[in-house]
Amino acid sequence: MAAATAGIVLGNLDLTHRHEIEEFARNATLVVLAFVFVAIAALIDLDAIRELGPDAVLLALAAIVVVRPLLVVLSTVGAKRFSWRERTFIAGVGPRGIIPASVATLFAIELQEAEGIAGAGEASRLLQAAVFAVILATVATQAGFARQIADALKVSPMKTIIAGGGRVGRALAERLEKRGEFVVIVEDDDDRIESLRSAGFTVHSGDASETSELRDAGADEAKRVIAATGDDDVNLLVSQTARTKFGVTDVYARVNDPSNVDAFDSMDVTAIDSTFATATAIDDEIQRPALAHWMNEVGEGHDVQEIEVTADDLVGKSIEEVNAAMPDGCIVAAVSHNGESHVPSADYVLHDGERITFVGDTDAVRGATDRFHPHD
Repeated sequence: MAAATAGIVLGNLDLTHRHEIEEFARNATLVVLAFVFVAIAALIDLDAIRELGPDAVLLALAAIVVVRPLLVVLSTVGAKRFSWRERTFIAGVGPRGIIPASVATLFAIELQEAEGIAGAGEASRLLQAAVFAVILATVATQAGFARQIADALKVSPMKTIIAGGGRVGRALAERLEKRGEFVVIVEDDDDRIESLRSAGFTVHSGDASETSELRDAGADEAKRVIAATGDDDVNLLVSQTARTKFGVTDVYARVNDPSNVDAFDSMDVTAIDSTFATATAIDDEIQRPALAHWMNEVGEGHDVQEIEVTADDLVGKSIEEVNAAMPDGCIVAAVSHNGESHVPSADYVLHDGERITFVGDTDAVRGATDRFHPHD
């Protein structure tokens, strides 16, 4: 209780080095969990597991088919952001292991130390064996087939592939992951790969300009590809491969030399002119510093999201009606159609195919997005 209370208090303090502390905590947790699993597993008697026989199988089946699905249903009641497919996936491959193993070991030790209880030693031995039999069975059958289960339920997250893990690629990956995107960075520099993986990023080691490497990174299943290297020739080749070989619709490219923008535009690739982007960022700091800082810190308590107007509860509704149905802390900031955007009035009526931009607190924006653009 003291440790939990200390964690709650520290977690709500305004710490100056919060990121470093959280990163240390994650690394320390991995070390401690590894030690605990080794220590607890060393106490397991394999003969006890064999003695359980069919009972171990029945116990595992009960946990997989009955207990866990029931717990998932009960714990997600009212959670509209989870579809039935996602609930089924959570029930099928959700994490398990260290908590039941630790509790079972604690109970087993208490039983062994208890006095006057007939068969306490044998009971504690079988208790540990039963728990580890369930853990082994569920990990082997469920976690081992997580990808196949996700594919069957159609809940596999589509990837965003970033070619280039330099400063631009890394910063972009961090922003996307804060929004819940599944990002894969393709990089061939060993030092960068080690640094990126140490920071927790998913990295595919290889040359992004090679078709085979992009395929291995998952380009055939990617929803977008971003060429972010410092070489325009490489970015052009990556963009071309993504568009022609893998049919990726959303392709973005960093353009280091402004004279190369036309080459990317000719392939229908969204080109980001680094020179113009830097000049714009400096101008924003001069003219509108508050807004610039707000946008630079998107993900740190606030967010901006854009969705397409297709749902029945959006088409034909006024902005006033939409705002009234959204969580507090979020507003409709802009409406766009065919590349042209405007700030809507309260009585503006939304039409099918338009896009609306939500601005506000992270939770409120997420709630509005889930409300008007729910998962299938």
